Amino acid sequence: MTFFIGCDTAKAKLDIAVVNSVGREMPELTTTILNEPRDIATMLLTLSGAYPEDEFICVVEATGCYHLAFADVCFDLGIVCRVYNPLITKQQIRASVRGKKTDRTDALMIARLGLRGEGRPYTPDPYKTTKYYGRGCQRLSVLNSSFRQYKNHFSALVDDTMSDELREVLDGVQVAIKEARAQLYKDLAASADGIVFRRLQTIPGIGPYVAASIIGEVQDMRRFTTTKSIIAYAGLDPRIKQSGKSLNSTGRLTKRGSSYLRRSIFIAANIARQHDPYFRALYDKKRAEGKRYTVANCVVARKLLTIARAVWITEKNYDLSFWD
Repeated sequence: MTFFIGCDTAKAKLDIAVVNSVGREMPELTTTILNEPRDIATMLLTLSGAYPEDEFICVVEATGCYHLAFADVCFDLGIVCRVYNPLITKQQIRASVRGKKTDRTDALMIARLGLRGEGRPYTPDPYKTTKYYGRGCQRLSVLNSSFRQYKNHFSALVDDTMSDELREVLDGVQVAIKEARAQLYKDLAASADGIVFRRLQTIPGIGPYVAASIIGEVQDMRRFTTTKSIIAYAGLDPRIKQSGKSLNSTGRLTKRGSSYLRRSIFIAANIARQHDPYFRALYDKKRAEGKRYTVANCVVARKLLTIARAVWITEKNYDLSFWD
């Protein structure tokens, strides 16, 4: 018999529910464990030892990084672990749960998703390091901006009474954040992605921050076989509504996929349309057609991402031929 182990993940703990091949809950196997590799391995080995003749398939939803410990242990033990998009699990839970919603009922519903045979089997991400380079640069930049604002506001309020020691500490924190970000850029430039990192910066509007973000989120541009696929991954594709013979675009973005990538591309689009004549002309054209600022800027962002994909795949620096 095949058993499906559903895992509802959180930062500190995991709620586990088990169903058999016909979807019946096995309440005696329901448990809650710490989200630690040792506890996860103990639980899985205990189950497989109690049912040596049966097969176990684990089911978990992708929740940031909190599901990775569970999935990694499954992979190490040779147990299939299927990872589901949170949108699918939330829709299923919303449609099926009656009465109160708990972590246990969520785990049970996730386990039953395994009966459908969907979800991608988990394999360790070979681009994990690259991804955290990119997100590290993003978060340090946000931290630097937030701290600068705090420092300016604080200084304006207590400038006359601030001690030299406190002023020196605040200055030192800001310098440390900038140095950490600069070191991340250096490490990325010296890595296997260094050539792509430098090549992306030949595109107007893209500096080290956006280049690092693109590399961190995309990881390998060749897995996006079309321009539409990378635009959809960034959530820059329009939302479509269809009913009968009516097929309309709402004018809104789906905003699915990587919010980190979408935010970075919008930053680059704002810069490109202000300082590059070709991107400026594209923006002005859309504004002349009556498009709102956000819509025109989104067109620039899509063009920028299209060019970034072409630069990456063709292994050429940006030039005007990419507009043809």
